[in-house]
Amino acid sequence: MQTIGEKLEEARKRKGISIREAAETTKIRGDYLQKFEANSFDIDLPPLYIRGFLRSYARFLALDPDRFVNDYNALLASEGKPARRESREVYGRVDFGDAARATETGEAVPAGRTPQEQAILIKFGLLALGAIIAIVLIILLVNVLFSRSSTRAAQAAPPAATATVQAEQAQTLTLTATDATRVKVVQDLDGALLFNGTLGRGESKSLKKQGKLLITVEAGKNLRMEVNGRSYPVPLEGYGRFALD
Repeated sequence: MQTIGEKLEEARKRKGISIREAAETTKIRGDYLQKFEANSFDIDLPPLYIRGFLRSYARFLALDPDRFVNDYNALLASEGKPARRESREVYGRVDFGDAARATETGEAVPAGRTPQEQAILIKFGLLALGAIIAIVLIILLVNVLFSRSSTRAAQAAPPAATATVQAEQAQTLTLTATDATRVKVVQDLDGALLFNGTLGRGESKSLKKQGKLLITVEAGKNLRMEVNGRSYPVPLEGYGRFALD
């Protein structure tokens, strides 16, 4: 009577497939397949994994998977090992990674991937995810703080801007001659000449001023001044120059 390994080897050679080709197609490690064909199941894997590999390899060779699993269970029983079939309900609660899914679905586990490697990959994946989340939270926090600072600056800016506009708002200077006199008005802020001429008796001249003015008058006693309707005295009687804030 042929052993499990002899049946597997005969079926593989009948198809003209090498161990390497079978391993690449089934994604089962080549040394495992060699041990299966040598009827050696002394592999450092739980019986659950070995059954899954046997099922996948038998299906790949167009053999009856259940028959090979039963033969393997019988071999375990003859060696004095329990040949019970682990139920999906029990192992469904434990994450065996790809190997457990290989047993339940008949698909093979990727070569060289062990449960320990799966656990390491999951650990690093969680660490990477945590780092990404932390970076996103930091960026959001910076944006929120920057937005609040900008809002406060924007809210504080209008009063200052308004005060500046009000401070720089032009005032109206009205010059009135009680008798003929010559007047020269220069704006100290930018040196602009606002007026330079003679005012006849009873004649008035209105000017827009910003800041301090430098006024030169020929006869101060003949000049009256008003700024926005408010009277300002001329500080000299005759010829001279004075400043008007």
